[in-house]
Amino acid sequence: MRKMTPSSGEAWIGYTLKITQHRLRQRLEAELAGSGVSAAQNAVLLAIGDNPQISNASLARTAFVTPQSMQGMLVTLERDGFIVRTPHPQHGRLIMTELTDKGKAAAVAGAIASETVERQMLAKLTDEETKLLGELLHRCAEALEGTEK
Repeated sequence: MRKMTPSSGEAWIGYTLKITQHRLRQRLEAELAGSGVSAAQNAVLLAIGDNPQISNASLARTAFVTPQSMQGMLVTLERDGFIVRTPHPQHGRLIMTELTDKGKAAAVAGAIASETVERQMLAKLTDEETKLLGELLHRCAEALEGTEK
């Protein structure tokens, strides 16, 4: 069996997927440029908007960063006025994270930016192809789940 490389011209799906992910991230960062948040911060704001009691570990998974990086991101979002963090009224060790008005506005703009970029990415696919692509990528992710060493 011949070794596949990115320059071999063969259908190296993992590499093509990475190129797509990289371009998706670049486009999203460009769309978000005026909002004052990055793509990762946008994901965090959207997650907090959905669930103010979300844990830092869950937020880290949402943004594909380490828990330590998430802590730094939350400090930055709080400093920049996008979120406020307060102790939970019944569980003092838990921290509630809520969007400020500025954070809510950024989350709305971020959702619009995300939808715009996704529509652009899928523009050359039919509705059926889009659905199939989603299902296939989900199955690929499932196949790799739990295989890290």
